[in-house]
Amino acid sequence: MSRPIFSVKERLSALLQVVGGMLFLQFGSSYAKMLFPTFGAAGMVGLRTFFAAIMLMLFFRSWHNLSRRVLLLVLPYGLSLAAMNYFFYLSLGRLPLGTTVALEFTGPLVLSFIHTRRWSDVVWTSLTVLGLVLLLRPESAVRPDLIGILFALLAAVCWALYIIFARNIAGKLPSGQACSLGMLCGGAAVFVPCTVPALWVGVHAPLLLGLSVVVALCSSALPYTLEMSAMQKLSAREFGVLCSLEPVSAALAGAILLHEIPSLLRLCGIFCVVLASLGTVLMPQRSNTTVPDGPTLPE
Repeated sequence: MSRPIFSVKERLSALLQVVGGMLFLQFGSSYAKMLFPTFGAAGMVGLRTFFAAIMLMLFFRSWHNLSRRVLLLVLPYGLSLAAMNYFFYLSLGRLPLGTTVALEFTGPLVLSFIHTRRWSDVVWTSLTVLGLVLLLRPESAVRPDLIGILFALLAAVCWALYIIFARNIAGKLPSGQACSLGMLCGGAAVFVPCTVPALWVGVHAPLLLGLSVVVALCSSALPYTLEMSAMQKLSAREFGVLCSLEPVSAALAGAILLHEIPSLLRLCGIFCVVLASLGTVLMPQRSNTTVPDGPTLPE
C-alpha cells in the first residue's frame, strides 16, 4: 500500500508537533523533579500516570474498547510503561535530566543493534560506549551516583521492553486506544503504592497537586497526542531521527529550569549518544521486511 503524499505545510506541521511534544515532555519532567521534595519520585510517577490516564481515556473515549481480551493485550505494554517511568523518576532524583535521558536512550539503541547485522553497527556501538564513558566520567572529586545510574539503565531496559510490547499491539488496536488503555493499566499497577499516598499529601498541598496535573499534561497527554498526529505524516525513519534529539532537549530543559549545566565532557557524551541514534536510524536497512508502527514511545 502506497504512502499518502503530504504537502510541505503538512510535513512542517508534523515536524513542529514532534518537536513540541518532545519539549513538553522534557519540561514536564523538569517540573516533576521540582515536586520531588513534596511527593517523592514514586509519588510523582503515581500522579503522572493517574492524571494522564484520565486525560487520555477522556480524549480518545477508550472505554468503548474496554474488554478482558483488550486489557490482557495491553497489560504488558502498560506495565513496562509504568516501570519505565518509575525507574526514570528514581534516576532523575539522583542524576541531571540530560544524563538520565541519555542513559535511558541506550535501551532503544541496544534493541536496534540487536536487530541489525551491519558493519556500521560497530561504529555506532563504539560511539554509544564513548558517550556513556563521557557521561559517567567522575569530574574532580565528585563520583557518579551509581544507584542513579542503575535506575537509569533499568529504565532503559524497560523502554526496550516497551518497544517490543508496543510492536506486538501494532495493527491490533488504534495507537490512541493502545496508549490510553496502556496508561490505564500502568496507572492501576502503581495506584495503591504510589498514587494513593501522593494524593493524600496533595490534599494538604492542593496547589502542588494542581501542578502535578500540569506535569501529567506536559509529560504524557500532550506529547502522545501531538506525536500520534505527526506520525500519520512522517515515516518511521523521519520520526526516529527527530526522537534521537530527546537527550538534547532534556539537557536544555534541565539547564533552563533546574540549573543543571552539564560540563563540556558530558555535553560531548550526550551528543555521542545522539549521533549514534541518528546513525542507526539513517543507515539503509538490508531487510525488506517492515514492522508496522506501534504506539508512540513516551519518556
